[in-house]
Amino acid sequence: MTGKGLNPYQQYYWSASSAYDLPETACVSIGFVLEGKLDIPLFSRAVDAVVNRHEQLRSNFWETGVGVQRFPQAVAYDLLKVRSEPFEMSRLDASIETLCRVPLDLKVDIPFRAYLNPIDDERYLLALIIHHIVVDSWSLEVILDDLATAYNRALSGAAEPLLAPLAFDYEILAQPLEPYERQRQAHFWRDYLKNAKVPVIPGLGVAQSAQAKSTFDLITPSQEIHKAINQLCNALDVTPFVVYTAVASFALARFCASDDLLIQTNVTPRWMEGTQTVVSYLSARIPLRVRVDSAMTPQIHILKVADSLYDTFENVSLSIGDMMAESDIKQSLPIHIGAESPFESWNLKDIAVSQVQLPDYQPWPLFLWVPVSSEHSFIKLQYQADRIGAQDMLKLKHLLNETLEQFSLLSEAQGSSEAETFSLAAIQ
Repeated sequence: MTGKGLNPYQQYYWSASSAYDLPETACVSIGFVLEGKLDIPLFSRAVDAVVNRHEQLRSNFWETGVGVQRFPQAVAYDLLKVRSEPFEMSRLDASIETLCRVPLDLKVDIPFRAYLNPIDDERYLLALIIHHIVVDSWSLEVILDDLATAYNRALSGAAEPLLAPLAFDYEILAQPLEPYERQRQAHFWRDYLKNAKVPVIPGLGVAQSAQAKSTFDLITPSQEIHKAINQLCNALDVTPFVVYTAVASFALARFCASDDLLIQTNVTPRWMEGTQTVVSYLSARIPLRVRVDSAMTPQIHILKVADSLYDTFENVSLSIGDMMAESDIKQSLPIHIGAESPFESWNLKDIAVSQVQLPDYQPWPLFLWVPVSSEHSFIKLQYQADRIGAQDMLKLKHLLNETLEQFSLLSEAQGSSEAETFSLAAIQ
């Protein structure tokens, strides 16, 4: 059997899973309550159709003489595990956590699991547990859209295949770099990471594992702040992700008492616009360096964050491990800022869908999710509560709220002399 290469995103997760020896904690868990007359046999067919359309979801991963490679398996059937006993929502957290911790050996198991549990009459819990090596937040949307399309087509009596075969070969993204290009990108990261500092989280404790179950908290700004942040995006011609990353980086600089932050994030260079396939076809994991100057206006700080992100776009074909290897940093990065867009519901015929929060595990003590679209305004904090104290998290939430309020004032100052004099020093 001929193996296929891994892209940089997958190389990172293979290394992470191997290093921690906890493959279950490298999974994405997402759950939904489905209400209505669900045709379970047809829904099962739809799940199979999604996995068979995206060979990533039915692949094994093995170490070979030329490094780790991916080996697509045969067409899969009956992947949806349906339980007959009613499922109590009060046991959701513990039950899904048990499912998440079922060992997943990428050498013999496909990295996709789906469970359907009846709650009561015409009400079900759907849980998807997918290894991060084959899914990120962008490609998860592809999976969900495909699942709805396949189910609706099955209901209409459509013949196989329920989904059209992919026209794009994702292997383009897994091709090894030419020596010159690899050298050029390595030089960029050496320069970019020179003398960079890893932020120190106050009072960070040492847990038994580098990965642990996370606790969630949500900061939802007022409508006035939401509107002001959107106006700021329009005025500076940047995305909400950039503005919220700038806000978070400034709050983190105060929280960690550092003016030079190195955090982990994802960028979306969009190698192949419109590609409909699974796994990191849009995103790349990178170290992001943000410098905070108290004499700088918040507008300039936002643009500096944007520049730092955009500068990386032509240099993301290395894995983050390769990027970090070009620096003198010998430790993992404790903070991650990622992008998230709230679930907008599927168009499942005659079925109402609502998302439920499932247990999640992260290798970072602190993870901040920020919005990717102007329709939503939030910062979701995901942190290891056994490593970060409640008082420290309360302080960080206060700093984030305070910074959001101050940054939102910029929309009122646009075009005035106040915009030139209002600086980060005023927020100290």
